[in-house]
Amino acid sequence: MSNGRKRLNIKREPKKSETQLAQLTYGKKKLAMDQEQILLAEYTELCKSYHAISDFRGKLLALLPIVSGAGISLLIGKSDLQNSSHLLAAGIFGVLVTLGLFFYELRGIQKCKSLIILGGKIESELKIELGQFRDRPRRIAGFIGAETAGWVIYMAVLLAWLYVAWVGICGLR
Repeated sequence: MSNGRKRLNIKREPKKSETQLAQLTYGKKKLAMDQEQILLAEYTELCKSYHAISDFRGKLLALLPIVSGAGISLLIGKSDLQNSSHLLAAGIFGVLVTLGLFFYELRGIQKCKSLIILGGKIESELKIELGQFRDRPRRIAGFIGAETAGWVIYMAVLLAWLYVAWVGICGLR
């Protein structure tokens, strides 16, 4: 150029119809990754999250009635009705702890449902024919599933702790 300025040449790469690259920034590094690689990485992490939540919920549902049942049988088995004032406090404590765990269970169910929806979308984008999120089995008889099991177990444990509180109330009379 005659005015002394350098000319800047910008090369534009043709659009790739099949493979789209996404620019990612990791700290100060810039990475270019294939869109499918990103989806696969997201899908992998989503599966890990879903299975971690599901695994924890399963363990909690298995242990809660066992531990509660053992504790309740020890409390009621060794108490006489003449001196059972501690059972009211133990029963109320058991109810409140079980309710707290039940609310945590409901939050876990909510998270799992979100992950299932997102996982189904990613499976569609990746063209996965039979995926664990999109092709989930239907509930048995239209209502029996993991949520139903949670409700049954938590309600049974809550009733057991209410019974302990009731025995404590009856002992105060």
